[in-house]
Amino acid sequence: MILFHTYHQHFTKENFAEIFQRTVKKHGRMATAIYHEDQVWTFGDLDAYSNKVANHLISCGLKRGDVIFMLMQPSAAYLGIWLGALKAGITPGLLNYNLRNASLTRSLDELDAKAIVVGNRLKNAFVEIDGEAKYPNGMFWYVDEASSRPESAFSNEASSAGTWNQAIAKSSWAPPPKLSRINGRERVAYLYTSGTTGFPKAAIITTPRFIYMTSGTRYGFGIRASDIIYISVPLHHTLGLICGVGQLMLHGTCLAIRSKFSASQFWDDCIKYNCTVVQYIGELCRFLLAQPPKPTDTMHRVRLAYGNGLRKETWIQFQNRFKVPEIGELFGATESNTSIVNCDQTVGAIGFIPLCMRSSYPIYIIKMNETADEPIRDPVTGLCIECGPNEVGQIIGRINENNPSRSYDGYLNRDDSEKKILRNVFKQGDQWFASGDLLYYDELGYLFFSDRVGDTFRWHGENVSTSEVEAVLMKEFPDTGINVYGVLVPGTEGRAGMAAFEVDFKSMSTDQEQVMVGKIYSSTEKALPPYARPQFLRLCEHFEMTNTFKLLKRGLMKSGFDPTNTKDHLYILDKQSKSYIPLTESIYQDVISGAIRM
Repeated sequence: MILFHTYHQHFTKENFAEIFQRTVKKHGRMATAIYHEDQVWTFGDLDAYSNKVANHLISCGLKRGDVIFMLMQPSAAYLGIWLGALKAGITPGLLNYNLRNASLTRSLDELDAKAIVVGNRLKNAFVEIDGEAKYPNGMFWYVDEASSRPESAFSNEASSAGTWNQAIAKSSWAPPPKLSRINGRERVAYLYTSGTTGFPKAAIITTPRFIYMTSGTRYGFGIRASDIIYISVPLHHTLGLICGVGQLMLHGTCLAIRSKFSASQFWDDCIKYNCTVVQYIGELCRFLLAQPPKPTDTMHRVRLAYGNGLRKETWIQFQNRFKVPEIGELFGATESNTSIVNCDQTVGAIGFIPLCMRSSYPIYIIKMNETADEPIRDPVTGLCIECGPNEVGQIIGRINENNPSRSYDGYLNRDDSEKKILRNVFKQGDQWFASGDLLYYDELGYLFFSDRVGDTFRWHGENVSTSEVEAVLMKEFPDTGINVYGVLVPGTEGRAGMAAFEVDFKSMSTDQEQVMVGKIYSSTEKALPPYARPQFLRLCEHFEMTNTFKLLKRGLMKSGFDPTNTKDHLYILDKQSKSYIPLTESIYQDVISGAIRM
């Protein structure tokens, strides 16, 4: 069924508006589509509101192929604006609402967007970077999500201070002009990801890729039309938008959306909206487990939790405490053609490929040079070498542009896309997507995540670009050697950021060191979202380099943050004092034991 849906769109070249109309017709205009806070949207409400959006954007001069930015927290209106843009043939660029200052500006500069819609809660972040000046002729609007109610889809009265709400109230809710079918590969979103190297980049999400990932999630985990899915993860990521919202748009499954995750309200919301399915990232489950036990922990009707990044230990604790019968772990990068799912509940595994199918399956794990982060090649043939069972290597996916499930769309910047392609892997002329993720498989064919290559890491469910963090720090300390990387912290998912600085202790006084540490805090607090700010600092006298003067990260990563194993000066981010404080052995033990939550 996964390939059926994908190939059906591939051959018919249906656009997203047509696909959604088929969903509305199947489930009925009066069926509930979205719960958001105290709002209830039917399919008819969502259809009419998105028509208003499409007609408004067309009246403003936007045309098919243009780009519009969305800087908003999740809401029902978010879905209506995104869908409305697609009905007009306009591709939304979905911005991370945590970004501020230089990080936000860099993302805005990545795409040539003609307009932007900003949530009222994020207006200050937009104004701080002089965002209004970037969009002349008033092509920016502020959305009051609380006033974006279903009834506004049928009303011509402006009843909100939001400039977007006022404009939409006056727009027609009649269907916009029907889009002609072109090539079936129209773009439904640009999602930002740093991949495994460099700054965040705009990844291209096409209609067939959206369908393939949505259907893979649905049939892999047994999601039903009668389910109600609770989404508290961001919609500017693949998990929330494609694997979550896609279930509504393509298959008619009702959603309950929360603007921002709340550990204390999570199960209360599930009970309130009668949810049967929830989404997670590994950190989300850890935060839920950290909450004091209460009766609502098991008063819900949730039968399935699906997402990514759930560690084996957390998986077991989560199921035991909250009594969720099924866990669906999935794996796949935003820009990749390499997606797998664990659909049989094997604890800790991210997927399964039967050993008898390995030679025909378009996903392989190849051996890597750990120091150079490059594939190891056979000295005779020059080809890559496949890993055996329990050997850690990089997972790669075969690229086949004639197969919609195996094509590679990459990033908007073609040079960035090219960097992710491996050639001459198992035969001369073949092409494979290099995921940058290190995995291994066991004797049965179950796959397990190990680590990442390159210079990015995940923390609190977000990709952190070390290049971006280093750029912020280098602006403050242009004459100082800086190396940013991630370190493992027991009991947490991913890696915590650590920034190392090469300093001359002989010429630096204690007071000067404290001034430097203070500047590090102030510069990162202002320019970086919370998840990207270094959790640890390391001041050292010397960096190891390659013979081409590239800074080595592996040694620093392995040394971690234990103050008893180094003479370097270590600091930890203290959220209470809003500063970096010396990392003592006592504090280190509190971090290791979980007494201090990262």
